[in-house]
Amino acid sequence: MTQPEQYLEALLAKKEWTDEECRWLLHYLEHTPAAELKAMLLEAFLERNIPVPDAAVQENILARIHAQMQPFQETKVVPMRRSRKWLVAAAIAGGVVIAGGVLRFSLQQRGNNTQPSLAVALQHGDIAPGGNKARLVLGNGKSVVLDQAADGAIASEENIRKQNESLIYKEPEAQLPQMSYNTLITPRGGQYRVQLSDGTKVWLNAASSLEYPVAFNGSEREVKLSGEAYFEVAADAFKPFYVTMNGMKVQVLGTAFNIKAYADEKEFTTTLTSGAVRVISSGKQVTLKPGQQSTFTPSSLALSMSDGDPEGAVAWKNGIINFRNDELSAVMRELSRWYDVDVVYDNTMTGNIHVTGAMHKQENLSQALKILELTANVHFTVERRTIKVSQ
Repeated sequence: MTQPEQYLEALLAKKEWTDEECRWLLHYLEHTPAAELKAMLLEAFLERNIPVPDAAVQENILARIHAQMQPFQETKVVPMRRSRKWLVAAAIAGGVVIAGGVLRFSLQQRGNNTQPSLAVALQHGDIAPGGNKARLVLGNGKSVVLDQAADGAIASEENIRKQNESLIYKEPEAQLPQMSYNTLITPRGGQYRVQLSDGTKVWLNAASSLEYPVAFNGSEREVKLSGEAYFEVAADAFKPFYVTMNGMKVQVLGTAFNIKAYADEKEFTTTLTSGAVRVISSGKQVTLKPGQQSTFTPSSLALSMSDGDPEGAVAWKNGIINFRNDELSAVMRELSRWYDVDVVYDNTMTGNIHVTGAMHKQENLSQALKILELTANVHFTVERRTIKVSQ
C-alpha cells in the first residue's frame, strides 16, 4: 500500500477531521457529479441498514456537508478515485448524524495531530505565491514595471493605461503612420491581463511574453506568444486574428482558447473553449471545435488533435493549479514558474510518477508541496529558492 493509500485509509477511519484533512475531502465533494455522489450515499445507507431518507433529506445532507466544509477549501487535493465510496461511508458512519432531517457534521481541530507537517517545518522560510507582476516594453525601447506603476496613462501614451492591475489599450482616433509594437513580459511568479486595441482580452501566465501592435492596421491581426496565455478574441470577420509561436500558428475567428507553448515543454497545446480555431504548422493544419485540443511537437513538427480538457486548461486563469495524471516533472515545472523557484532531483527518483490534484494558486509553497507529498508519494526539502525532490 502506498503512502497516499495509507493516509487516506487512516483519514476516513476518523470521526473528526483537521483543516488539512478537510481539504482532501472537500475536493471530492465539489468535483464528484451530484448523481454519482447521491448513488454512493444511498449505497452507504443500505450497507449500514440505515433507513433511506427521502430526496429532500438526501439533498440536505450533501448541501450541509458542503456548507460545513466550505471554510476549509483554501487548498484542494484529489485523492485516489477508487476511494470515493469510502468517503461517503466515512461521512455517514463517522461524522454525519441524521435525526429528523437535520445533519450534524463534526469538523473540530484536533489538538494532538502528530502527523509531520511540511508547512510547520518551513514556517520561518516559506515562499509566497506569485501575483500580478509584469514588465511592459514600449516601441521606443522604454520599459515600465507595471506592478510598481500607478493606475492611469502609461509613460504619457494616450491610448495605453493601467487599471485595476490590467493593461488596457484603446483604438487610436487616427491611424498610426507605421506599426508600433509593445511587448508584455511576465517573470516567474507573475501573471497579467491585457486588453488589446481591438477589444481582445489576453491573460498571460507566468514566465511568458506577448508581442502585439499598439493598433491593428491592415487586413490581419497578429500577435506573438512565448509561454502560456488565454485569449478571448474580439470578432472581426474582415480581420482574422493570428497567434504565432515557434513553428506554429493559430488562426482565429472570434473565439476563446488557451495556448501553452513554453520552450521547456516537449509539446505545445491549444485548447478551445468556444468558437473555432485552425492550428497550422509546416503545411499541416487541424481545425478545432469546442472541447478539442491540438498538440504540436516542436522537435518533430508533429501536429495532432484530440479531445481536450478545457476546464483544466484554463484553471490557472481562475486561480487554480490543476493536474490530471501529469508527470511529476511537468508539475514541478509549473510550480517553478509560479513560485519562482528552481527544482533539482536526487538519485532516489525512479520511474515515472504521475500526479492528479488541484490547489489554489494563493497557497504558500510549503502547503503546495505538502499536497504533493501526500498525493505523489515523494518528499521535498527546500533550501532558499531551490526544491530538492526525493523518494
